[in-house]
Amino acid sequence: MLRDRVEFKEALRTLAESAGIELPAFKQTKESVSERQILLEAQSAAAMFFEKLLSHPEQGESAREYLAERGFNAESIQRFRIGFAADAWDALLKSAAMKKFTPPQLALAGLVKPREGGDGYYDTFRNRLMFPIRDESGRVIAFGGRVMPGSDDPAKYLNSPETPLFSKSRCVFGLDLARAKIVETRTVAVVEGYTDVVMAHQFGVANVVSVLGTALTEHHVAMLRRFADRIVLLFDADSAGDNAANRALELFLSQPVEIAIASLPQGVDPDEFLLAHGAQGEAFAADKFNECLAQATDALTFKWKQLVRDLKTEDEITSRQQAVQKYLETLAAARGSATVDPIRWGAALARVSRLTETPMEELNRRFRIRPGKGRPAITVQVDDAGEPKINAPAKRLTARQQAEGFILGLLLAEPGRWHRIQQELTPSDFTDDTLRRIAELFWRHLQDEGEPVFNEFLSVLSDVDLKGVAVRWVDEVSGSMEQEKYLADSLLHIIRERECDEKRKLVVELRRPPPLKDSPSAAEQSPQTQGDRSADIETLRKLQEKARHPDLKRVTLKGS
Repeated sequence: MLRDRVEFKEALRTLAESAGIELPAFKQTKESVSERQILLEAQSAAAMFFEKLLSHPEQGESAREYLAERGFNAESIQRFRIGFAADAWDALLKSAAMKKFTPPQLALAGLVKPREGGDGYYDTFRNRLMFPIRDESGRVIAFGGRVMPGSDDPAKYLNSPETPLFSKSRCVFGLDLARAKIVETRTVAVVEGYTDVVMAHQFGVANVVSVLGTALTEHHVAMLRRFADRIVLLFDADSAGDNAANRALELFLSQPVEIAIASLPQGVDPDEFLLAHGAQGEAFAADKFNECLAQATDALTFKWKQLVRDLKTEDEITSRQQAVQKYLETLAAARGSATVDPIRWGAALARVSRLTETPMEELNRRFRIRPGKGRPAITVQVDDAGEPKINAPAKRLTARQQAEGFILGLLLAEPGRWHRIQQELTPSDFTDDTLRRIAELFWRHLQDEGEPVFNEFLSVLSDVDLKGVAVRWVDEVSGSMEQEKYLADSLLHIIRERECDEKRKLVVELRRPPPLKDSPSAAEQSPQTQGDRSADIETLRKLQEKARHPDLKRVTLKGS
């Protein structure tokens, strides 16, 4: 555990797997353990299938040539288990490697997708170089696919969708191979693409990983700081924009780890940088790359220099004043969107004072801490003085609104709960208009982009009122000591109200008198319509029977 910086359960699981011992589940049902194992086996089988296809004399020839053109050697291809997905709709689906899995299981693993209309399935990845995404133990949990040259597919990179094994906001590429070097150097470099990681390792710079099509998140930082004291974000000059720098600044303030930013020459990716210097030898290229990492600037300083450069004008005094104002506004927003340790904030403010040549007294006045109960309130607006604004208290809520708000707040704070909650609720179950709008955006984000970090999700909410409601409920949930009980009670309340609403609607419908036998409307009724009415009557009978015999499972949920 100490050597690999893994939790006890993960270390125990790894040892058991290597010894061929089956462990009992840790607070998991047999069904969930069985499902996870099936998905892992499916991913492993798919990885082997893609590897074999790449090595096929004819089918993998174009992919091998492209990899050679990009400078990847055979050792790197084997080490990262790079493969190839054929330009066909069902090459993987119909392969012998997938025979032991059902199409729904492969869909759950993200390897295939259902066709529109539900008529069969097709491969998720087609005509792409395949990069297996592995967990810390080296098990394949997902894939990243890089489109082949000449393809008309507009998506250059494609990751597996969110699955029970994989969430791109919580996983990084290459960590299983980089972990030892990260622990040794206490530094991890984070780049933007799989090819950058492979090339860095090929040149001997083995403490490099990449995010998977998303900005660096709190989950990423929490994972990486188990191994490193310093996280260096490596951008080319074009991509080190305001959003990336602001996000790095926010994480710098809120996370107990040093976060720095390094820039490469404009328009140059890390793999191109290494290949260009590799002409003078691999050791020379690795040294140049490590020099770049060593010269990285901490997020506070990087953002300040960025603003000074971008706002520079002939009027030096005015431009500096504008840079200071913009910088303090950015700091206020970053502090307001995350919980910041007071000691870390004090140290950061001292550094800001030196950078901007602003007296500490003035900074303390601008950023004075406002009183509030519990943990510091999360703010979403900044006033003209660079101070976070606090939302006014909400009016008294109904029991239904409290239940909906608690569930939504818990989802925003802990997106991993969505897989369970979405089995019971959909956004349409939120009767409060504001909560329903937030829920719709959250559902859409999770289905399209994966589990969002709350601070990132706030940026999706363009309406200030929506942000305020989201922040208030996350704050409310964070102070709860009995989250599981409140969640069960809230779900039960909404489900019962929903069932009551369905009963009332059905009763109203059944109480409508049928059309007279000889009326035109009666003549227009088809046998299908009459059959539907008989079905409604049968449904009402079942609902009445259910009301006389409560759902024991639901009652047990409340008491758990």
